[in-house]
Amino acid sequence: MDKSTTKQLADILAKIDSMKEMEQYMEIPKVKGNFGSFAEYFRSLPDVHKMDSAELIRKSGLERSYFYQVMKGTRNPGRDKVLRLCLGAGLGLKETTRALELSGNAVLYPRKRRDIILTVAINQEAGVDDTNLLLFKYNEDPLE
Repeated sequence: MDKSTTKQLADILAKIDSMKEMEQYMEIPKVKGNFGSFAEYFRSLPDVHKMDSAELIRKSGLERSYFYQVMKGTRNPGRDKVLRLCLGAGLGLKETTRALELSGNAVLYPRKRRDIILTVAINQEAGVDDTNLLLFKYNEDPLE
């Protein structure tokens, strides 16, 4: 049952009418897709494969050693670092959202001003520098 979709899980949950069934349902492993980590997912994306590490480091603006620690899985990146990597790789909103989830960070929230700006930047395929300029324009903190 590890590969259940949210819809399948919701259908199962809708049919539960006893405490025993509820307890069994709660024992179902959490679904993260086929990837065990952010690094594994990120490296698997076609847009990331198109770039070499040096280009991705340059476009994301991350320190070289930090980048390699993240890609090896020895360091879990914070939200802004994940966003920098996704923007640097030119990922879309769907891939960025999944990357944020797998890294244990909050996804972009459509009611937060900064997250709205970040979403628009992603949709416009902006790079890190252009995104930071947009954030600055609207008096929001730049990506760290």
